[in-house]
Formats: sequence, C-alpha cells, structure tokens
Amino acid sequence: MGGVTIKQLVFDFFELLGLSPVEIHPGIWQVQADEALMKELDGWRAQARLLQFTWDRDLAAAYGAELISPGSYRLASILRLIRQQGILSRAHIPHHFFHEPSIRKKVLAAFGTEGRAYVLTSSARYGQYLQLEISVEARGLQKKESLHTVIVNLSSGQVLKFALPPHLLQAGGVEPELINKRKCSLKQAYLRAAEHLSREFAGEDQSWAQKAREKMALEEEKLQAFFQGKTSSPEFAAKQEELRRRLQPVLAINALRAALVYAPLFHYRLVVVSAGGRERTKTATYDPIANLCALD
Repeated sequence: MGGVTIKQLVFDFFELLGLSPVEIHPGIWQVQADEALMKELDGWRAQARLLQFTWDRDLAAAYGAELISPGSYRLASILRLIRQQGILSRAHIPHHFFHEPSIRKKVLAAFGTEGRAYVLTSSARYGQYLQLEISVEARGLQKKESLHTVIVNLSSGQVLKFALPPHLLQAGGVEPELINKRKCSLKQAYLRAAEHLSREFAGEDQSWAQKAREKMALEEEKLQAFFQGKTSSPEFAAKQEELRRRLQPVLAINALRAALVYAPLFHYRLVVVSAGGRERTKTATYDPIANLCALD
C-alpha cells in the first residue's frame, strides 16, 4: 500500500523548517536544530544542538545517533509537533488556473447529439474537497506504520485516484456565497477514506496478521493447559483478555490533519435547440478536478 514512509516524513518535516539534513556516514544523518525547534521537540529546557539520527538500530548503538523508528522517542516528538499544527485548514484553487474557453467548448460539445447549444449566462463557483492526512498502523507481532493522503469529493463522496497538485493550492478560503453546499458530511468523508485504505490494505500481503493469529492460538492453548479445569474463573478470563489485547492483529486508521479545499466549478445556463427547432433551457456544471460535467 502506498503512503509516506517514516523516512520521507522526517525529511519533509525538516524541509518545511528550511533545514537540510546531511548524510555524514552511510545511514547516519545530521542537522543543526536551533533552540526554538529543540524547545518544541524536547521541552523548555532544551537548547540548540546538532541532531544526529539514523533509521538503523545497529548504527544508532555503534555511533550514538538517535534512532528514528516506530515507537522511538524522536519519531514520537516529531509527530507530536506535527499534530500541534492546524488540525483543519483551508485552501483554494483559483479559477484562472484553468482555461475557461476550452471548458466551455467541452460542455457545449456534450450536446452534439441533441442539437445546438448556446451559453446564456456563466458563473464561477466552488466545490468542496476534503484532503485527509491519515496514519495506518498494522499491529501484530510487530508494528508497521505508514502515512497516506486521501482526498474525498464532498459533492459525490468519491475518493480521488490522484493527488491535488500542490502548486495549484493557495492558502485560505473563498467567499461563502460562491461555495456549493456539500452533500457528503465530513464524518462520511472520513469513513469513505478509511474504507478506501482498508480495501487497499486488504489487497496486500496479510501474513503479518496470520502469524499473529497463529501465535495467539498457541498461547491460548498454553493458557488453557495452565488453567485446566478452571477456565471459567475470573483469573482465566483476565489473562485471556490480556493475551488477545497483546496479540490480536489490528489495523488502526486515524486522521491526523485535514484541509477543506475549495476547487473551481464552472456553471453555465444554456439553451439547447433541437434539430426540429425546439428550445430547452438547461444548466451544466463542470468540475475540472474530477473532470465531470453535471447536467440539470
């Protein structure tokens, strides 16, 4: 399953801070962190320092570098700082990034089989998308973490199959009167995103879960043998619950941050003239992000 690796997350984190880690030894990286950053990471007593880190446990032990891996202190401190930033932000994509005459031509061409179509009025509006940054954690005998960006169309509830180009996104929202009402709630959008990631994960190698279940079954057999004749006791139930909590394979999906993205919609009021001369009024709304044209 695709997603941002821990390594990519850390490098992106430093890049956003204007810092460039340097590989001083194969597998060992170094970056100069100022006092402000270190106080955010390690508390108010922390001072500026040269951070050396690695992804390899053996290198960490051999060179005294900080280990960045699932469950490590340094990864936890970076994730905590990321999560303290805006949990829900807003962005928009300006209409002028798209060539309106080409869009108008495409909309009119859709009526080619019905007759001639003419534009009476046009307007620029905005649809809504929810971009979610989601962590997925597979817990079995070991723990595997990954980060994913999922974008949901709040009009259709569909998950986009591609990412929004970052260079198109502009900070802030737009005038409320220009925004189309969403048909999909934020909660429904999150559930759609979670279902999407669950399906992707289900298509991957599930040996991690099978190994955890086999280990749990083996330990339960040992537990039943130990409590032979006393499996109805509260002590047995407590031990069994503890065993399952520790070994039961779990896929945990959590939203870390989200952004409401207002994307351009091109709205047209049309008159369609059939071959027999009959005129009908229609409206069309084109979404250049989803490449969809809705007709009323």
